[in-house]
Amino acid sequence: MKIINLLYRKYFLSFLICIVSTLTIFFIFSLIGNLNENYTFFIILKVSFLNSLQILAYVPSFIYLLSIVLLCIFLRSKNEITVIKSYFSLRLLTIFILPIVLIFTFFELSKNQLNLLIEDYKINLINVDNQSKIKIFIKKAGDVKNYIVLKNFEQSDYNSSEYRSYRIANDIIESAEFSNKIRLEKESFFIEKFTRYKNNFIKDINSPKMIELDYFDIIKNSLMVKDISKKNKIKFNIKLINFTIFFILFFTCLFLYFFSSKFINAKQSLKNPIFLSLIVLMYSFFVFNNSLSFYRQEFEVIASMIAGLFFIKVYLNE
Repeated sequence: MKIINLLYRKYFLSFLICIVSTLTIFFIFSLIGNLNENYTFFIILKVSFLNSLQILAYVPSFIYLLSIVLLCIFLRSKNEITVIKSYFSLRLLTIFILPIVLIFTFFELSKNQLNLLIEDYKINLINVDNQSKIKIFIKKAGDVKNYIVLKNFEQSDYNSSEYRSYRIANDIIESAEFSNKIRLEKESFFIEKFTRYKNNFIKDINSPKMIELDYFDIIKNSLMVKDISKKNKIKFNIKLINFTIFFILFFTCLFLYFFSSKFINAKQSLKNPIFLSLIVLMYSFFVFNNSLSFYRQEFEVIASMIAGLFFIKVYLNE
């Protein structure tokens, strides 16, 4: 139990050092970049801090790697890693790291949503006068994207509200609509008259049209940008499961690799495991963040298989 407590204390110390140091570096660079903005200094400090959080939220796997490297260095400096390896089997080391792995996997899964929340708060912070309240709804169906932009949309007053919609196919605007005449009727929003652009013609339409948005999405949504596309639940679940399996395997075997018998000697260089881990990180970033439209799911499944083989190799070598 004392060894477990020692490991967790050492790890959280390593993690804290990584977070503080990287956050400080990102904050300084963000602050330098924001100093020429026309905001008060207090707003610039808050925006720079939020920018730093966004960068951290994008790279949780990199933070995990840094914390493991730092933990290994700490334990090797006093030969504590030798004692841990003599008392702890590979199974116990896996059990120790599993809660940390699950936490970082959760952040990998939810980093996009977290960044949207930070971005929304940052925009609200910049627009302190609330002169321009904008909400954007995105609806995707294959190669077609529909954007609905609502400006100055208040629940009690629609006099200054504006509605815009854009239909884009193959990166070309097929049609667009604009109206500043909006009314509410039985929890549905209508534009009484609007201007439409379609087939290179602009035409005024005097008949009312219902906005294809849910009432509660408009009123209660606090995000500036929201994706309301209808997702294929089966496909989404397969992607989510595959993504989860990959990072659980990768984070676990990364820790076991650094704690293998080959690298417990303080004189042994950590260049090779660091270099190999960075290559796998770059590979995972390319596979799970690319814009390929062909064989994308197959590449992601292959990545999980590679992570599984990497885990088996580390396990068998021990």
